[in-house]
Amino acid sequence: MNEQLHALVEHTMAQGVGARVFALRWQNRRIWIKQAVAPKQKGWHRLQRSFATVTGLAMLRPTVSPGGKAGLASEANILRKLSDKGILVPDLVEETEDWIAIGDNGAILQTRIEEHLRQGDTDAIEELITSGAQGLAGLHRAGVAHGAPLLRNLTIRDDGQIGFIDFEEDPNARMPIVDAQARDVLLFIFSIQRGFKKRPELLHSGWNAYVTAVGFDAPQLKPLRKVVGVLLPVYLILRPFRRWLGTDALNGLLAYRTLRQTLKHDTRR
Repeated sequence: MNEQLHALVEHTMAQGVGARVFALRWQNRRIWIKQAVAPKQKGWHRLQRSFATVTGLAMLRPTVSPGGKAGLASEANILRKLSDKGILVPDLVEETEDWIAIGDNGAILQTRIEEHLRQGDTDAIEELITSGAQGLAGLHRAGVAHGAPLLRNLTIRDDGQIGFIDFEEDPNARMPIVDAQARDVLLFIFSIQRGFKKRPELLHSGWNAYVTAVGFDAPQLKPLRKVVGVLLPVYLILRPFRRWLGTDALNGLLAYRTLRQTLKHDTRR
């Protein structure tokens, strides 16, 4: 353990940082400190697990963090595993039972997109969405899944490389890899819809870029087709009431519609 870094982190936390994740300057660079969180398992997660079992949709199994030192150890292990596979993730600077220190991984993709949105730079926005989708495809081609590949959990460096942060959930340990990757795709598409609901073309760009990168024969698209089919009755029931639905439910319907419209035209099974 680096005693100087440990003392700096402990002193900073004792001063009251007001956030579970905070930045520090260490050895002329910015690092991030992530503190342990309480277990996130809730009662409704048992219901979600039961629904996944009944429907046979493994991707719907809950993947919440165990919290505490187990959660930190899990994230540290994932970072090491993905780094060994050549995936752009933060380097693990220090690990303790109460916190981990990681390196900076670049600008947050969602923040960069929002900056260009304010500037009205449509071409740059679409390019960033496409890069994020291609980055996720690359992660999947490496044989792993992220767990929560939302736009805020993707990063981009000055050279355009796409990276990934926030590995508190580990779907790789809770379901077959193809289901974990299919779940990644759903979350990525939903994140685009939720963040930029007034720009539906961005959702299409993200989805099309991902499919182009992995191909329609990619194994993770098989469970995706299955979940689209199983959820069709839910979609048909809710669609007439979309005017009264909450934001997340409405965004879910719109993201589902995009997937269904694309997948139903593909005859491969």
